[in-house]
Amino acid sequence: MQRRVRFRGVKATPKGLEKDLLDKSSRLAEDPSLLLPKCEQACRRCPFDKLLKKMEKVQRYKGDPDSLVDLAGHGDQLVRAYAATISLSASGKIPFLTVRKLPVGDVSFAVRGKVDAEKLIGVQYFDDPDLRLLAFWDIARDEDLHIYSEEEGLRCSDAPKAPAAFVKEALANAPYELAADRSCGHPGAPIALHLTWRSADLVVSICSDCAGDVNLLHELTSRIAARDPADDFSVEVRYAPNCIAHSGCATKSPFAMSSSLRDKYRKGEVDDATLIDRCLAERKAELRRTSGELYILGSACYGKDKEAFVKALKGSEAEVKAISGLARSKAMVVISSSEQTAKVIADMWQEQRDALLGQVSSPEVWRPLLEQNPSMPPGQMVQEAYRLQRAKGIVERLPRYTSRGPIATMADDLARAFKTEGKGGMMRTMDRYPAKEHRGKAVVYGFLSAVGEADARAWQFTPEEKDFGRYLADFVKALMESEGEAYDEALRNVLMASGASENLVRAK
Repeated sequence: MQRRVRFRGVKATPKGLEKDLLDKSSRLAEDPSLLLPKCEQACRRCPFDKLLKKMEKVQRYKGDPDSLVDLAGHGDQLVRAYAATISLSASGKIPFLTVRKLPVGDVSFAVRGKVDAEKLIGVQYFDDPDLRLLAFWDIARDEDLHIYSEEEGLRCSDAPKAPAAFVKEALANAPYELAADRSCGHPGAPIALHLTWRSADLVVSICSDCAGDVNLLHELTSRIAARDPADDFSVEVRYAPNCIAHSGCATKSPFAMSSSLRDKYRKGEVDDATLIDRCLAERKAELRRTSGELYILGSACYGKDKEAFVKALKGSEAEVKAISGLARSKAMVVISSSEQTAKVIADMWQEQRDALLGQVSSPEVWRPLLEQNPSMPPGQMVQEAYRLQRAKGIVERLPRYTSRGPIATMADDLARAFKTEGKGGMMRTMDRYPAKEHRGKAVVYGFLSAVGEADARAWQFTPEEKDFGRYLADFVKALMESEGEAYDEALRNVLMASGASENLVRAK
């Protein structure tokens, strides 16, 4: 469909643009055929022959700007635009330009006579492969033609018949870097957009991982003027996983995307990635109805063998636990383009978010986490819920205190951080305790020694603090390994060994 342009006002003509427009005007004044398409095949009746004859009559006045402006006020709009354009070189100057907003940006052009803006722009930029089509949309539509805009000029056909040079240019300008086989470089991908260009006898394929927020069909047809520029193309999303150790799989049954989704893509309302996602959702719904249970990772289909599916998962402990726990709890249809657990969770998230989080944490843990971090990636959300749940369980097995001195506070917090977040969490907590006095620094060194990190920060301590810290390391290890009553006893032993005389009051 032709896009209308918007008015942007007038402005003085820059000298460089004036020279360019005057030069193109002079070229058209000498040869009006430069403007018109060349026939790709012999047509029974060429509508441009009559137009060329009319332009040749206008050409007789190429040195008379007043007559040309008068001719630009009546008759065929394309012929008017031709008269208006060659009047520029006849007058030898262009004081002012009108500006229009187009998808390619602001375009400046000269207004003469009574001519449609689109025609004027198309004629005055007859050497621009995008802008020149503005002059021919209505002709292509009214005469049922296909006009192809190549870098070197226009080609015309009375049926969909893409010229070889046009096809080559369109593929070179595609929004993807295409391989020799006209794929994105992943021809064997199990999920891919396949765009068939019939008259060019080729198929362009873009896998689900490479598909982006562009519409490949509209990109390839952007330089075609026709009633329906896409009538030479067919689009489908192919899904062809490799069935592992089973046959008669539901994935082999015929399937076509819905007509409504296809129409939205052809109209440019959805991009390539969205088309694949929505078509896959339709396919999953169909597979759910027909098979009830199916597990697919990347190019491998495991049928109903959930244990083989779980074994193939690659990722963090938390993510594997979430996916495998959910899969083992009920029959499911899981389709993902990768065996990486972060991608699998992302693919399952919309339908199974709460259930996945429920496999690794309680609602009291994951609901606040979800509310506080709505933009956190799904895989990371699962891992954080898992960590918080583990921390919650560990903390519940440790005593609580209503009063702690500075050494007890530091030792207790460092031990709890180690238990809930590991060595990294303990080190981060340690950075919040810049101990300055001798006893506190010795306790810190004791924790570093206990986890094998003493050498990394040895420069921060005196020889005496390091000796004292090495002595405290065994007491610290006991604290880090204990729970319940043993933890309370171990914490008091650390205080006693460090010589800290502090009150430590346990909550009842």
